[in-house]
Amino acid sequence: MMAGAMLAAAEDAPLLPEIKIRHSTFSVVSENDKYFAGTDRHYTNGFKLTWLGETDLNQSRQFVRTTARFIPWMDPEHVDWHYKVGFALGHNIYTPVDTATPTLITGDRPYAGWLYGSILLHAQLNHQLRLVELSLGVIGPSALGESVQNSWHDVINVPHAEGWANQLHDEPGLQLSWERRYRTWQWTEPAGSGLGVDLVLRHRITLGNVGVHAAAGTVVRIGWRMPADFGADLIRPGGGNMANDGGPDRFSAYTYASGEVRAVGRDIFLDGN
Repeated sequence: MMAGAMLAAAEDAPLLPEIKIRHSTFSVVSENDKYFAGTDRHYTNGFKLTWLGETDLNQSRQFVRTTARFIPWMDPEHVDWHYKVGFALGHNIYTPVDTATPTLITGDRPYAGWLYGSILLHAQLNHQLRLVELSLGVIGPSALGESVQNSWHDVINVPHAEGWANQLHDEPGLQLSWERRYRTWQWTEPAGSGLGVDLVLRHRITLGNVGVHAAAGTVVRIGWRMPADFGADLIRPGGGNMANDGGPDRFSAYTYASGEVRAVGRDIFLDGN
């Protein structure tokens, strides 16, 4: 009887509140140097699936806000911050320039695959976005870099990369990134055509055995009915974008140019295991 009463009490009072989602977005990003440059080297392929959802305006939002207070660089002091939680699954492939040589190539980037999953937390207030991403995964043969690359080469009928026997060995990967983005300037064509231009600045710190770096960059966009977000989704530490703002669905399009500089302390895909 006592055990049954204790079990019922535990079911009535969950340890964590249910995080209710108001609306969400799902993005698919593919990056490959073959698309436009026609090359097959260095960071040669990236693929990332990301889901982001905005927490509902109830107890779950308060739970996410309380959690954010314990994360460095993520303590939103204003009550009007909007929170998003998300998950991502990604895969990157790295190779040297010469992929026809089966022996070890010194002085160039080593072969490596990076398979990972991520948890994301975003906080937005007006034109500012704060985000944190924790990625856990594996580097090495278990990341299936050789299988993915050479299977795709079979599909497009190009030679295999022959040096995968020299890839980085298996190693668990951990990466934690904090980033802030600022939409610092925006112009919309006054006649109401929907044409516009905006400028987004960003800076980021990344720690972990996968990489250690500090980065700063910018994105300039020009387009039609551009969403009020913070630029294109890219496969980078701290990546991902805000979900839609809950407004009416509409078609939009834009093109962008971006640049980034990094101060790098360590990069496992250059330095090795």
